[in-house]
Amino acid sequence: MPSKTPIYYKKDANRYFYSIEEFNRYIIKKVKKTINKWRMLEIDSKIAVAVSGGKDSMSLLYILEKIEREFPSELYIIHVDEGIKGYSDKNLEVVKNASRELGLPLYITSYRELFDYNIDKVANISIDERRFAPCTFCGVWRRWAINYLALKAGADRVATAHSLDDEAQTILMNILKGSLENILKLKPYPERVDNIVPRIKPFRELYEKEIALYAMLNNIPYNDIPCPYAEEGMRWDIRIWLYEQEDQRPGTLFNIVRFGERIVTQTCIHEKAKEIQRINKCSICGFPSAKSVCKAHELMLFLKKKAMK
Repeated sequence: MPSKTPIYYKKDANRYFYSIEEFNRYIIKKVKKTINKWRMLEIDSKIAVAVSGGKDSMSLLYILEKIEREFPSELYIIHVDEGIKGYSDKNLEVVKNASRELGLPLYITSYRELFDYNIDKVANISIDERRFAPCTFCGVWRRWAINYLALKAGADRVATAHSLDDEAQTILMNILKGSLENILKLKPYPERVDNIVPRIKPFRELYEKEIALYAMLNNIPYNDIPCPYAEEGMRWDIRIWLYEQEDQRPGTLFNIVRFGERIVTQTCIHEKAKEIQRINKCSICGFPSAKSVCKAHELMLFLKKKAMK
């Protein structure tokens, strides 16, 4: 039974005192509100929860399991092994334990199994040869693998633990890259495309610090070891900068996310997004792709070509 001892919590420029029970209710209410606002789920949805083993995804798993007890929905756990020694093995252990504790089916795959490379192997290739940070390979392969496992599980939704911080970082990163197409893909509502399981982000209006506090207060097990390659990617630099902006100018993250939403929901731009979705199929996997080969397999072929030289 959570303690009723007040906890200090600062949100935006305001300060609050909650009991642990009050804070838990606040988080659950916020998640439900986000789900309902964007019509993320049906009453009987089959939800594949993408669980890495970190605090965000483990919190999402336990919260969705709690919420969905009220509905005739189904939950599955999907997990992708990146092949990072001392990190991925710990993640896998945490996820397997959660699967046993909650009695939920677990679907697992790995980059090695799908693409013949793991992230440690990629990182050992010189930067001149691989050209991209390990995070680039990991991000692209993870998106592909999550969809692969969700299809395998027969899910009609994939739930990921992207927070408000993550959404703001992604929007800003794509602005800096000049990628309108990628911003248009950040729809807060689920939209089906052939061979792609619609994604939902129930945490998209929660700060990362709120999720971390929820995990700590509720003793949710998670892997607290940071990824050893995280600081090599562009996202890390943007993350640190946005933390500084949010601290100095509270509300910055919400403003960026709301800006992204307006781009996506503008009528004329939304039509352009639909055109972008009318794309080809990857000749290797059959998943939707803007080119003849999807980005995930393009990176795999790039590495194999380098290895043959």
